[in-house]
Amino acid sequence: MPISTDHYFAVTTPGLEAVCAGELTQLGIQPVKMIRGGVEFAGGLHELYLANLWLRSATRILVRLGEVTARDFPTLFQRLSRLPWGRFIKPGSSCDIRAVSHGSRLNHTGRIAAACEDAMAKSLGERNGSAGFVQKVFVRMNDNRCEVSVDSSGDLLHRRGYRHARVAAPLRETLAAGCLLACGYDGSLPLSDAMTGSGTFAIEAALIALHRAPGKERNFAFMNWPKFRPGLWQQLLVEAQRGEKETLPAPIFAVDNNPKAIKAAQINIESIGLQGLIELSCGQMQQLYPSTPTGLMICNPPYGERLGKNASLKAFYHDLGRLYGTVFAAWDGAVICPESGLIQSTNLSFSPLLRFTNGGIKVSLLKKT
Repeated sequence: MPISTDHYFAVTTPGLEAVCAGELTQLGIQPVKMIRGGVEFAGGLHELYLANLWLRSATRILVRLGEVTARDFPTLFQRLSRLPWGRFIKPGSSCDIRAVSHGSRLNHTGRIAAACEDAMAKSLGERNGSAGFVQKVFVRMNDNRCEVSVDSSGDLLHRRGYRHARVAAPLRETLAAGCLLACGYDGSLPLSDAMTGSGTFAIEAALIALHRAPGKERNFAFMNWPKFRPGLWQQLLVEAQRGEKETLPAPIFAVDNNPKAIKAAQINIESIGLQGLIELSCGQMQQLYPSTPTGLMICNPPYGERLGKNASLKAFYHDLGRLYGTVFAAWDGAVICPESGLIQSTNLSFSPLLRFTNGGIKVSLLKKT
């Protein structure tokens, strides 16, 4: 019996597409195409479940339900009603239909969503419900071509389930993991997060080093589909558990000068069961010294936009440059910040590995050269 092949799209923060494609390759899934904001790939349920379970840099995984051409709403309704809705949505399910339109004669997103809802009702024999699990459906009109996608992830993939405590300007889990992977971090060398905040870098580094699947403790939208295969999902969980390491191959240090941040990091570390593995301490960045010959130092320091336009951070970045260039000179070093005058205050040479947006601010992952 032939295995059905579906077309999938791993959504990423723009700038992380190559990192995500590399993750797919490591999973044995061949990326089909990278476009801004994600990576296309194909496969069956095994590949879909595997991607949701393991991808660290992706935001969500979409299933491409189909594409139709329409220049009027009656045609759109008729053609959408022929799509295989029943493979992914149970009759009477609650659905959240999100429509966008670019360069199309059909530009009223409300009517596009309504046509989609009517088409689903015709195909499934029952209209959308209003309670319980909500299935997200994405409808994109572009030059009179309508692409329909079904979300397989549910909650966004950065919601690993461990962030119970926060501090100001937190770094999203998918961004932290993407930056670590872009630096080539695999857990074999020590890592120091000089400004750990709520502990995101340290926790994501530990998950990578322990080879722990980021999605193993959460639920996904595909678990509510008519043809969900719990046996396959359990098999993937067992295989993931079998491949985990019990101890870190190399130490992970998490430091912050704010006791409230250390408390938040401790709560998050304990919530995911990493207590005793990450070396957490409260102290000044300027007082750090390496306890091992080599490793990776990474941080998400404050930059002007997050502290106000009048904040002067040049002295802080000068100290950061001394830390990276003198005290930890033998270590690799990476910083997330805008490519602006502040980074020049370090008096070091950096090259951009990634460019993305964090909290609405254009920043780069800069690696010491």
